[in-house]
Amino acid sequence: MNLFAACFVVLLLLLLAGAPRVAESRRHRHHHHDDDDDGGSRSPPAAAKQQRAQKLFVFGDDFADTGNGASDPGLGYNSREWRYPFGMSDTAHARRPSGRFSDGLVQSDFMAKIMGHREAPPPYTYDDWNDGIDDAGLNFAVGDSGALETPAGVTKLGKQVQQLRRLVKDGLVERRDLRDSVALVAYSGNDYAYADDDTFDGLMETVVEELASVVSDLQDLGVGKVLVNTVPPFGCLPWLTRQFNYTACDDRGNAGPDRHNAALRDRLGVGAGGDDDDGDVMLLDVNSIITDLVAPNKEGSALATRFTELLRPCCEATDGDRGYCGLDGGYSLCDRPGEYFFWDTEHPTQAGWRAVMQLLQGPIMAFLGISNLEHF
Repeated sequence: MNLFAACFVVLLLLLLAGAPRVAESRRHRHHHHDDDDDGGSRSPPAAAKQQRAQKLFVFGDDFADTGNGASDPGLGYNSREWRYPFGMSDTAHARRPSGRFSDGLVQSDFMAKIMGHREAPPPYTYDDWNDGIDDAGLNFAVGDSGALETPAGVTKLGKQVQQLRRLVKDGLVERRDLRDSVALVAYSGNDYAYADDDTFDGLMETVVEELASVVSDLQDLGVGKVLVNTVPPFGCLPWLTRQFNYTACDDRGNAGPDRHNAALRDRLGVGAGGDDDDGDVMLLDVNSIITDLVAPNKEGSALATRFTELLRPCCEATDGDRGYCGLDGGYSLCDRPGEYFFWDTEHPTQAGWRAVMQLLQGPIMAFLGISNLEHF
């Protein structure tokens, strides 16, 4: 054997002897990554952290429900979101009702799009995730929900969080799913439906405290970032603008939401930038966005110019108080929902939600540390 061949053999033997140490070292690092998933102190690799950050957990009411509400036709008005013409503009779901309170997609869908998903995560009441949730997350929101009392069969906000807690306890949602996750609390103010000037402020204190408790419970579970809606301007919703033939907002009706939103901002410790000092909670100013889009004689966003009807609903109830959108013979329907901001007495159209979330997209991306702009 010549000198060159001998050197080659020695080098080859050295490499082979070192190979097991390389493999062992990789297994050792992977072992520590597993420890971190179980609550260890080491940070997960950046790629894994980015993947886990995509999970979205949704809580709330009509603004975010994507199919948790009962679909029993016998419930009439209380299951209207499952009947035509709801869903008529929703090409993603074959233009059929999907339990969304709109002609198409709703707030939670656009929130998911900002995070890079096609639509909102699957509803909690679906049973095809029982072996564990997917990368999208899970949606617990249900129409008519509230912070306090709710109609029979409707889960209130605090109970929705308990549903998530039970899934964690049962192992269907892992702690690592929560660590870098995002929660949307899409509350629209159903608790105030029957409040008057004498009862509003007292009720408001209890509602705001309960919302703060929901946020605290989500953080205790380990949710990384929480986004909470301000309630919309009630005085600009069609059920109140109808008295003015849909030509003006009711300023008196807007006073209560303004007080609620100010109190919620103070209770959550949210500053002028929209988030708290720790950067873990963000208040989504749905109220100001909707006001800027629909309030007549107010200089709003350029997005408002896409709507020919700002205050009149596309699907309008007929036959007095007995009709409603979704009742056969009980409504009139516009030809172009995309030109209307409001779908019915209180919910935006798909186009309305798109405009709202486009205006909130920048602040949301900054809060979540998202750099890839998703167009929708």
